[in-house]
Amino acid sequence: MRRPRASLILLSLAFFGLAAAIHFAPEPGDLRHGGGGGGFRVGDQPEMSLVIAARDIQYCGYHTPCGPGDRTDTIFYATARGSEVSLVALPRDLYTPLTGGKINGAYARGKAQGLVDAVEDALGLPVDHYVILTIDVVKVLVDAVDGVDVVLPEPMQYTDRAAGLFIDFPAGPNHFDGADAVKYMRFRHGYGSDYSRLDRIKDLLSQVAEKIKQPKYWSRLPGLANQLWGKLETDLSVQDALAWLPYLRGVSLRSATLPTYEDGVFLRYDEEERNRFLSEFFSLDLNLLTGIAPEGKVAVLRPAAGERVENTQSPTADPLEGFRRLGLPLPEVVENTSGLGPGVYIRTGTSVEVARYYAELLHLPLFTRYTVDPPGYDALIVLPDAGPGLRAVVEGR
Repeated sequence: MRRPRASLILLSLAFFGLAAAIHFAPEPGDLRHGGGGGGFRVGDQPEMSLVIAARDIQYCGYHTPCGPGDRTDTIFYATARGSEVSLVALPRDLYTPLTGGKINGAYARGKAQGLVDAVEDALGLPVDHYVILTIDVVKVLVDAVDGVDVVLPEPMQYTDRAAGLFIDFPAGPNHFDGADAVKYMRFRHGYGSDYSRLDRIKDLLSQVAEKIKQPKYWSRLPGLANQLWGKLETDLSVQDALAWLPYLRGVSLRSATLPTYEDGVFLRYDEEERNRFLSEFFSLDLNLLTGIAPEGKVAVLRPAAGERVENTQSPTADPLEGFRRLGLPLPEVVENTSGLGPGVYIRTGTSVEVARYYAELLHLPLFTRYTVDPPGYDALIVLPDAGPGLRAVVEGR
């Protein structure tokens, strides 16, 4: 399979604190070849590829954490080309022949390089660099952007006294600080288990990516970098990381989860399905100017009845106006009962062609989720601010 044009960016670098003052960073086009290996190129559209993984917590005894463990239950293959970042989540139970077990054990066998080898083998794609972090990095990062907002469709409750983990979040809107965000990410119980956990992590990272673009947070970046750099395990130099900072101002994120099937205690992938998925997700060439959309059943989600609307489309606005003016097929309009933020959503393992088309057209992030509500659609669209993405296309901006 040919190498994708995109390589793993630094969304993670943005996410995981590889930031120093943006106004001190070089301008786009000044990027030099990275000192840590391949993946950079000179020009106004640099490329890099990364494995981003988080190590779990190891406990020496009751309520006694003794540092990071050797399992990496959260693993992403990230690609970046300029400000465009793509993330593919690999489930922790994915079988890898390199260890004869689950991919979350690859780090324990071969440290960072062992994990890189396992990801390259699983996806058939090259990896330029790696960033391994611990859970406290996420805590500091979420606090640095004043927390995140999450809408829970049902209460989230779990207690692990040995690990000192107590989760009790009510259904509905919740504002999480760093500590609560870590609990939210670690929760693995309920329908979908690990897939649902990956959905939560992708949603949280999407929020952080959007908030970190706001100028009011830029002054915090130098201190954040100093605080977090020593907590990262990476072959990427600080200088290489700083060279990406100008692209964070306009960073756009889309994410998906590798389609798999259950085989006993493991998850596996069908190679043909994997290749189709990766080809669509990374390399789909869409002619967005023709107005000819791929065939598929599409719905636009409007705020649920009685929901307080902030930074989302007005419940009284006509979300189909832009579609009519563009000559596009009219999607259905249904309630956003899951509290999804702006973006284009599809179920994990389904074709991304339709969703990719609308994500590119409307300048919205693309996400795959273990479950999507309502079901039965090839793509669900949540428009921000009464559909500025559509307005921008219609008005030629």
